[in-house]
Amino acid sequence: MSPTVVERAAGDTWPLGIALVGAGRWADMHRRSLTRGGARLIAVATGSQASSDRVQAEWGVPATPDLGQVLAIPAVEAVIIASPNDLHAPQAMAALAAGKHVLVEKPMAIDVASARRVVAAAAASAGVVAVGLEMRTFQLFERVKTLLLDETLGRPIHLALDLFRRPYRAGSGGWKQDPARLGPVVLEEAIHYLDLARWYLGDMVSLESWARSRPGRERFREQLDVRIESEAGAIGLVTRSIAAGGHTVDLRLVGERAAARALWRGRMDADPRPSVRLELHDRHGSRLLPISAATGHAFDLWRQTAAFVRAARTGTDAPATADDGLKSVALSLAVERSLATGAPVDPRTLA
Repeated sequence: MSPTVVERAAGDTWPLGIALVGAGRWADMHRRSLTRGGARLIAVATGSQASSDRVQAEWGVPATPDLGQVLAIPAVEAVIIASPNDLHAPQAMAALAAGKHVLVEKPMAIDVASARRVVAAAAASAGVVAVGLEMRTFQLFERVKTLLLDETLGRPIHLALDLFRRPYRAGSGGWKQDPARLGPVVLEEAIHYLDLARWYLGDMVSLESWARSRPGRERFREQLDVRIESEAGAIGLVTRSIAAGGHTVDLRLVGERAAARALWRGRMDADPRPSVRLELHDRHGSRLLPISAATGHAFDLWRQTAAFVRAARTGTDAPATADDGLKSVALSLAVERSLATGAPVDPRTLA
């Protein structure tokens, strides 16, 4: 994928009519990205009447707890689902059944069986399904992908990807504290980095995991280490700590010709003033590549929106498809299986 993926399709002269499902922090991030991404907000489906009242007062758009009522609005061409994790799959299938295009936040589902049902519903529908693995459209990580596509790095052979950050928020009403709603904790954020690893290296044939936590926080798997091996023979290590402060992502990718390092550091995931660095190391030495500091959650979400709008208008694939959503869930659940068994797992056996 190149940066042109977010350009509007020829003839796209009107904004795509969007309904948001959800009214929390991340739904608001999506709302703020709509205009620049080529869409407009028609209505919002919320989890309660109180949330609907707040949305109507603060956002100035119709809102209701009745998803069916929102899906029946003719001007709603597409739906962005940013509700609690356990609702993603059923709400995505309901939107597809209503003839809408769907951008569903990660994880697409909290179990593989539900993810497969979304894939089947997408195949049976005329709608486009995109999955909110938005880091694929962040300029920094997309630039690393370009270094692979243009063969600057050559065939990838090793990846090291580390997230070092503060603990997670509890979610609206504390839903992220409920395992039945959240699903396995790997689905909360580690899924993004497992997806990036697959995006760079290809499908995985082996995965082995280890986790440690401070006393009393074992279910959060605070320190997570995942060793991966791709079908093409590359190996990698994806690590994540949520027992720290701030938000730092450190990506190191070694290819047969050159190596790249991408570093993003901020006070939080949506820091408006992050420190960003992209290095290239090859036979000519080491040098910085130009990259805007305006990249990350505070800046790039509109690029995912624009890519979704383009896919909906043209019928082409989004940056992360329903199949990518299924495979990202399978990768995450393979991590959980490896932690439970103490043995390597082939993620392909789950997807």
